[in-house]
Amino acid sequence: MEKIAKKYLKIYHNPAETNDVYTYVDWEDYINHQFEIYTKIDKRRKDADITIYLALIKNPYLLGLSEAFQSNDYELLNHTIYHYSKHRLLDMKAGGYDHCLYFWNVMDSMACNYKEAVEKCFPEELGLCKNGYPFYVVASNLLMSLWYKNQQWMEFAYPAGEKFLSQKKGLWEKAIVSYLMALSNKDMEKATEALSDVCKHSTRIDRPKIYKCFCTEAHGLYQIARYLLSEEDFNRIEMPANDNFCKGLISWQRKHNYPEKGNMIVHYPEELDVMNHILDLPLPRCVLKGSGGRQTIDTEQMKKNLIAEFAGVDS
Repeated sequence: MEKIAKKYLKIYHNPAETNDVYTYVDWEDYINHQFEIYTKIDKRRKDADITIYLALIKNPYLLGLSEAFQSNDYELLNHTIYHYSKHRLLDMKAGGYDHCLYFWNVMDSMACNYKEAVEKCFPEELGLCKNGYPFYVVASNLLMSLWYKNQQWMEFAYPAGEKFLSQKKGLWEKAIVSYLMALSNKDMEKATEALSDVCKHSTRIDRPKIYKCFCTEAHGLYQIARYLLSEEDFNRIEMPANDNFCKGLISWQRKHNYPEKGNMIVHYPEELDVMNHILDLPLPRCVLKGSGGRQTIDTEQMKKNLIAEFAGVDS
C-alpha cells in the first residue's frame, strides 16, 4: 500500500480529524444518510427540481477514496475522482465570476482524464477569461491557450503569467502558473520542478487535512501535459515523489489506455433513483451573461438547460 493510502485512512478513521467533512462507515451508512436527506426534500417540496438533489445529496468522494485505498483498488480510485467531478460540475453554483470559476473543477476532472470537462467548462467560443480571482484568470487563460493551441491568446496569457509570478502571491498558485508556462515553453525540467512544488505547497493551503492527502490538482496537471505534448516530451516530465501523488493510479491509467470517462461509484436505490438519472446527464456547456469584463456564469440558464435535458431523458 502506498504511503498516501496509509496516511489517508489514518485521518479518515479519526473523528477528531474529520469533524468538518462528511464521512461514512460504509456504503450502507452513506445511503441511509442520503435517504434521510431525500425524505426532507420530499416533504418540503413535492416539485423539487433536480438541482435541489444535486445540492443536498452528499458527494461520496471521501468514502470512495477510503474504500479505494483500503482495498488498493486503483480502478475504484479513478471512478471515485470521476464521480466526484461529475457531481460537482452538475451542481452549478453562482460565484460572480466568468468561466475562470471552473479552474479547480477542471483540474480535479483531468485527474481521471475527463477531458470533456475542459471543453464544457472552457468552451473555445467564450474566449479568454476576464472576470475573477486573479489566479483563476491567469491559470485558466494559460490552460485555454495551450488546450486550443491559440498563439494569439498565449501572447496575452503568458505575460500575464510572468507578471503573476513577479508578485507576492501564494506559493501553490505560483507553482501551478509556473507549470503551465513551462508546458508552453516545452521546458520539461521546469515542469517537473513545478509539479513537485504543486504537491508540496498543496499541503499548506487552508482546507481540511483529509483533502491534503491526495493532490488531485497535480494529477490533473500531469494528465493535461499528456494531452498537450508529444509522447517524447511528456515522458520527460518526472512524476512527483511527494506522498500526496499516487503513482499507482497513473500506472493503472496507463495500462488501461487512460480512460476518459469512469463509472459512478454508487448506484442509488429505488427511492433515490433520480440521482442515478441525474448523474448520467451530459455536462452542461458553460454559458455567460453580461458583457466585457463583467461577464459572469449564467447559472440560471445552465440549470434550465440541465432540467430540460433531464426532462427529455426522463420522458
